[in-house]
Order: sequence, then C-alpha cells, then structure tokens
Amino acid sequence: MLMQTMEARDTDKRIDLLEERVDERFDHVDAEFRRIDARFGILETNIRECRAEQKAGVKELRAEIQGVRGEIQLANRELRDDLRAMQRNMLFGFFGLATLFLTYAGFQLS
Repeated sequence: MLMQTMEARDTDKRIDLLEERVDERFDHVDAEFRRIDARFGILETNIRECRAEQKAGVKELRAEIQGVRGEIQLANRELRDDLRAMQRNMLFGFFGLATLFLTYAGFQLS
C-alpha cells in the first residue's frame, strides 16, 4: 500500500509539473504571437503609407503629363501654322519666279 501511495504522489507531481510546463509553453507561444501581430501591424502601416505616397506620386505625374501634353499640342499647332506659312511663301515665290521667267521669255520673243 505504501508503494502505491508514493507512486500516486510521484505521478501527481509529474502531472503538476507537466501542467506548469505546458502553461509556460502556451504563455511563450502567446507572447510570440503577440510579437508577430505587432510586427504585422507595423508592416500594414508601412504598406498603407507606401500606397498613399505612391498614389500621390501618380497624381503628380498625371498632372505633369497633362501639362506636357498641352505644351506639345500647342507647339504642334504652332509648327503646323509655321509650315503652312512657309508653304504659302514658297508657293508665292514659285509663282513670282514663274512670272519673271515668263516675262523675260516674252521679252526674248518680241
């Protein structure tokens, strides 16, 4: 009977010790999860900040692109107007030169 009591006590101590160790491990695991959650919270905040900065940068780029596009269109219109004026001048010059040739040829024939 004495052996059974000692064994029962020894088993109870072992179970208590095992319960304590399991509780310690769960506390450790719980602390690790809290630490990981905190890191992910920081990461999520950083990602939100990066996205906000990226959106602001894209808006700025779009505004700049629109401005450059407007400048290019204006320059293109001015260039077309200049080319048309140059074509008119060349055409008038050609007709003026042709008139001179025809006038000179007329004097030669008479």
